[in-house]
Amino acid sequence: MAAALAAALVEMVAQLTVGRPKYAAVEERVREIIEQLRAVRARLLRLMADDERAFAGVSAAYKLPKTSDDERAARERAIQAALLEAMRPPLAVMTSACDALALAEEIARIGNGTVASDAGCAAILGEAAVRSASLNVLANVVLIHDEQAATEAHQRVADFEARAADLQRRTMATARKRMGLQP
Repeated sequence: MAAALAAALVEMVAQLTVGRPKYAAVEERVREIIEQLRAVRARLLRLMADDERAFAGVSAAYKLPKTSDDERAARERAIQAALLEAMRPPLAVMTSACDALALAEEIARIGNGTVASDAGCAAILGEAAVRSASLNVLANVVLIHDEQAATEAHQRVADFEARAADLQRRTMATARKRMGLQP
């Protein structure tokens, strides 16, 4: 939800840019950004439902019977598979949140300067969304027995967090500059 809100704020800045003579030179690109943001926001909203289903799968796996060795083994396999599946939605959220962050950075630079602060707010929310999703991934990683999958997930989380922090920093610096503040 935080990432969808970030995308919506970026779109608001873009919407307040189109149709203004001062920004005619960038209007075509801003219209493209609006379309990209609509797609990102729709994807993020779908991912919320995907995440809910994935969590339900983990919960169901933990409720499987465990009275015999065979049942315990089947339950553990189901749990491990569900945990791996449960990492997919938050990893996809991180991807889409970083997409929104990249567009926030661009719109802060080329969009309507009077609402540059909203691009900065979007960057803060986008980074928070990435960090929140990373916690959801890591909550599953600590329970996964597959060391390769765990290592790959840790690396992806670290990469997304670094990218989000960089985009947030750059967007905030640009927004502050557009607002006439010191970076």
